[in-house]
Amino acid sequence: MRPQRSLLLLLAASVATAALGCSDNSGPSNPRPPAGTYALTSFQNPPNPILTPPIATGTLVLAATTYDVTINVQGQDPVTDHGTYSISGGTWSQTSTTNQGVQSTGTFTYNQTTGLLTVDITAFGVRTISAWQKQ
Repeated sequence: MRPQRSLLLLLAASVATAALGCSDNSGPSNPRPPAGTYALTSFQNPPNPILTPPIATGTLVLAATTYDVTINVQGQDPVTDHGTYSISGGTWSQTSTTNQGVQSTGTFTYNQTTGLLTVDITAFGVRTISAWQKQ
């Protein structure tokens, strides 16, 4: 598998993990992201540059306890991931059913006014920062 493709698979798992909402996240300052469809607005694996549409696009679909994510980067095959998730406070946990049970944790912010979900997660030493717009 090409190194860039491996990073994209890890990114899909990380992004999905980070974008999930469920359980007991309380408080108006960082509400739980609602179930529904989100469009990727940007992602980055620092120190690499930030990728945005039209170079990178994607969709995240959240349900009660599951997620589905697809990420498309120009010149690459689409990357998909799905699995289960839970949130506690400002942290989340996710288990990918696509990527051999990869488990990840991280932090997120969700702005109810703008519908923007921002995620910062590290899995296997790779940090991923992504932003998703509620559709």
